[in-house]
Amino acid sequence: MTMKDLRFVDIENDAQWDTLVLSLPNYSFLLSSFRFKYAKEINERTFRFAVYNGESFLGVMCGSFGKTKLFGKYLEFKHSPMLISDERENWEVVLEKCKSIAEEKNCFMYRISPLYVANDALESLYRDLGMKKSPIQDIDAMISQYIDLNKTEEELRHDMSDSTRNNINKLTKNPDISVKVFKDNSQFDVFADFHNQTMAKKGYVDRSTKSLMRELQLQVDVGNCYMVVGYFQNKPISIWQATVFGKYMHIYQAGSDTLFRDKNVRITYLLYWECVKLAKELGCKVLDLFGGMVPEGYDDKKHPWGGVSAFKRSLGGRRVTYMHSRDFAVKKIMYNLYYVYSYIRTVLKGYPVNW
Repeated sequence: MTMKDLRFVDIENDAQWDTLVLSLPNYSFLLSSFRFKYAKEINERTFRFAVYNGESFLGVMCGSFGKTKLFGKYLEFKHSPMLISDERENWEVVLEKCKSIAEEKNCFMYRISPLYVANDALESLYRDLGMKKSPIQDIDAMISQYIDLNKTEEELRHDMSDSTRNNINKLTKNPDISVKVFKDNSQFDVFADFHNQTMAKKGYVDRSTKSLMRELQLQVDVGNCYMVVGYFQNKPISIWQATVFGKYMHIYQAGSDTLFRDKNVRITYLLYWECVKLAKELGCKVLDLFGGMVPEGYDDKKHPWGGVSAFKRSLGGRRVTYMHSRDFAVKKIMYNLYYVYSYIRTVLKGYPVNW
């Protein structure tokens, strides 16, 4: 098969794009039109294509260009490309397209992260093309905890750990505790404050709060953003932000009042349960806790996300591990230097790269 056998079409209509994405066997909100609009605002070089064989729809690919100080430009595809067909010939053409775009823009590599737990055709092609596993920790929820919302509330409670179930029961009966759900931006100031507090306490660097709030506003504009707020004596102490897209509710962001000192109030358990009920009410099929999970085999090992991962596993559901992100070296010498640098940097931070 040659390049001309497939068409790569820039879809301008957002409704048409979302319809195509939602027809895929798997997807996430990172492929949505509202996420693309945000990505376009912060990086005008972001692009998206629908892939066709003649008039038959085959899949999508969303890419953006980044730049490192040491190694130059790179091309990245978050949660894509995604194809409805497993035929190796189609993947060959799609990856050749990725390569041609990267070469045209003078990138030293391109990286793909499609949402497949396993794909033999793709794995075989990775090997034949000499693509390497990205020397990074699990990012963008490539390992996540999924809650099956087809189960009844009773079944979901049964799947929890005993301590989680007991915490939810206690919180539900506590008259000082309440939870409210918002589908607007009325809680943005509170969320921004909690987000800043959480970043300062945990010592991690994220994009600016202003940029994050812009992304969430774009979700509010299309009705996909929910703020689930927990209160102690009518004062907000914690927020979970949920993004709905298709069959998924993704728990995308969270923040807490780190100055709140009552250790007996573990309100995050109740926020989880309220998200479950909200997602079921909205007709979602899967509650995605969106990352923060340690890889299989690391549950009892030291890991920066160990506590968060243990909490999420206590809620029930199943850990889903997608295929490791893969890199193709467009400029091999530069990529090899990058690989060593990134590998060492990741490991020194305490993260495994072979997830």
